[in-house]
Amino acid sequence: MSFSSDVRNELARIIPEKECCRKAELAALLAISGDTAVDEDGRRVLRVQADNAATARKIITLLKENYQIPSTFKALEQKRFKRKRIYEVNVLLNGGDEALNKELEEILLLREKETTPVLNRSLLGRTCCKRAYLRGVFLSRGSINRPEGEYHLELLLNDNRMALAVQKMLDKFALEPGLVERKNYLVVYLKESEKIVDFLRVVEASRALLNFENVRIIKSVRNNVNRQVNCETANLSKTIDASLRQIELIKRLLEEQGLEILPGNLRDLAEMRMSYTDASLKELGDLLDPPLSKSGVAYRMRKLEESVKEILQED
Repeated sequence: MSFSSDVRNELARIIPEKECCRKAELAALLAISGDTAVDEDGRRVLRVQADNAATARKIITLLKENYQIPSTFKALEQKRFKRKRIYEVNVLLNGGDEALNKELEEILLLREKETTPVLNRSLLGRTCCKRAYLRGVFLSRGSINRPEGEYHLELLLNDNRMALAVQKMLDKFALEPGLVERKNYLVVYLKESEKIVDFLRVVEASRALLNFENVRIIKSVRNNVNRQVNCETANLSKTIDASLRQIELIKRLLEEQGLEILPGNLRDLAEMRMSYTDASLKELGDLLDPPLSKSGVAYRMRKLEESVKEILQED
């Protein structure tokens, strides 16, 4: 099962305690995935589709909790976003309490298919309702990569005004999402791990947040260790290269002139380098009498190399 499915299944189990939040979340689910239609008997019905059964069951629960109206549920074999099976919830709007049906259509922003849906701001006055709305948006059109890979969360919307409104809503939580067009859709996305964690906190996906954070911490530690190892490896490589170069120069001086031609402090360092070929500059400094700091050894080693090259008449 994908990480996106794990998050959706967790969010689908959250039923808000407040009526305002239940209506806000249901509004998102229906504004994105719902429409009205006329069935074969000429009756007006509310139809909502979901990519997984857990989301469909939540829609049924929210309809029942908010409006005490019955609904039917069925699975359809149909390709949608590379899925063969989708789930459809149907609610009969004809008959019964007309005022309630009207309220349902107005509050949940149901329009004819050709009309662009927009946000009902009367449902989103409170922060808790905005959280619930974003939870509904993710359940309808959200996806998130596994934290082991590249960090990426996106909300796929097919309406320009809704995409901009969702982006603005995310900005109110300081998430700073990006917006890009992809084929016939607008994608509101987050790519920073901290922002994705904050989004999971906003929609109250606690379990997914903990899993995401655990993986993120492990990745961070692993990356730090790798950087440290790479740095130490590079430093060791530099030390070895410098040591080989210094030893080669000193050997040539020994063969052609002898070390006696060097000043006393440089001669001591040259002899120490030949005796301890694998030692670092700091280790050489500790072995000298009197001891010398790493920077002091580095300076003296540069003077040694310059002197040897001058004696050997090298450029």
